[in-house]
Amino acid sequence: MKKLMLIVPSMRGGGSERVMSILANNLDRNKFDITLVLLKNEGPYLDDLKSDIKIIDLNSNKARYGIFKLFKLIRTSKPDIVFSTLGHLNILIAILKLFLSKDIKYIARESSIPSKSHSKTGKGKILKILYKLFYNKFDLIISQSEYMKSDLINHYNINENKISIINNPVDIKKINYLSKESIENFDKNKINLLAVGRLNKVKRFNLLINLMSKLNDSFHLTIVGSGYEENTLRKKIKDLNLEKSIDLIGFKSNPYKYMSNADILLMSSEYEGFPNVVLEANACGIPVFGFNCPGGISEIIEDGVNGILIENDNLDLMRKTLNSYDIKNFNSLVIKQKIEERYSLESIISKYESIILK
Repeated sequence: MKKLMLIVPSMRGGGSERVMSILANNLDRNKFDITLVLLKNEGPYLDDLKSDIKIIDLNSNKARYGIFKLFKLIRTSKPDIVFSTLGHLNILIAILKLFLSKDIKYIARESSIPSKSHSKTGKGKILKILYKLFYNKFDLIISQSEYMKSDLINHYNINENKISIINNPVDIKKINYLSKESIENFDKNKINLLAVGRLNKVKRFNLLINLMSKLNDSFHLTIVGSGYEENTLRKKIKDLNLEKSIDLIGFKSNPYKYMSNADILLMSSEYEGFPNVVLEANACGIPVFGFNCPGGISEIIEDGVNGILIENDNLDLMRKTLNSYDIKNFNSLVIKQKIEERYSLESIISKYESIILK
């Protein structure tokens, strides 16, 4: 049995946290002795974790504040494998690796498209240097998509042989169960559009508000999520007199009941690594209309089968597509089947187990 240490900043409501919770819950206990290390023991996904998972709380608000605690923990616990996710945390662990036992294997799961996310911060040049210096120190890097793998190779000179692609898993049984919960928000006389994600600038929910101002009142948009952009988005909705056409309902631990009742999920992101929300919406049987932004969305959506890809940033084309396309052309059962064939929990967990044991 391998001692596996999973490290993630917290269990807040993001895609990386969801994937780590799925791994912690479903990796074979006969193969792995699992410890989950959190920089901060907080977040809604804590409630999803199985009771047999050992959780260690470093009680650090930021990765750099917990570096010495993390170093001491790895040194004393002596895991066989350290598995981490999120770029800034991965960099710190790659540095720590230089001072720890050579017997430990280190795996990093890349959670975004580094060249895009780094361009959004004033520390972008420093992060690029750190990625080039330290990311190749990992024994293995797991990329979620072909696009993400190419980004790591082309922008950061990462050794191609160190990168393996494993798509994100979809817990179909759980989604099917939770999607049956009732909701009261949706008017069945409307075409119900849905958007789910953190309310930040990268998700570009402001574009969806602009879109709603150009659509007739047969459409209604519900946005599920929380974040620092909430007040800005609410003001924009008010300024455009769209209070009756758009609902911001905050973070929901069960977004699936909204997905199963919506007609279409909209994706407006500036970039996406491998968007869980697209997989989950498809698992609920609804199509995704999304901008063909940089990232893995084009590796998921088959035009006319489980959604439609719109030219990136072309809001007018999105409007025309919504106005002209008959959603009855989509087959809910086919959409669900495609997801189960490609991203089922059993299939993806098996790939993780195989690659970690190697």
